[in-house]
Amino acid sequence: MRRALKRWGPLYVVMVVGPIGLHIALADSAWGQFTMVRLGLAALGRVPWRLMDFLADAHRQQGVLRQVGAVYQFRHPDLQRHLAERQP
Repeated sequence: MRRALKRWGPLYVVMVVGPIGLHIALADSAWGQFTMVRLGLAALGRVPWRLMDFLADAHRQQGVLRQVGAVYQFRHPDLQRHLAERQP
């Protein structure tokens, strides 16, 4: 029994304790929460994987967004309302 525990102990720490500790560490800060939500939404296909590059392109190249401080806002309220509507 001890031999099995000694053999699987490090793997248990990496597979179970590691993600739990990482989650607790990230959930404690605004940046960590943003990162967890961004990665979760990207995994579901709801936002691009490189979200900040996408937003920067929409601001600089496309002119769809404006930047106010650290926040991106839609330039056109009609576009924002259209995108916020639930699609069938």
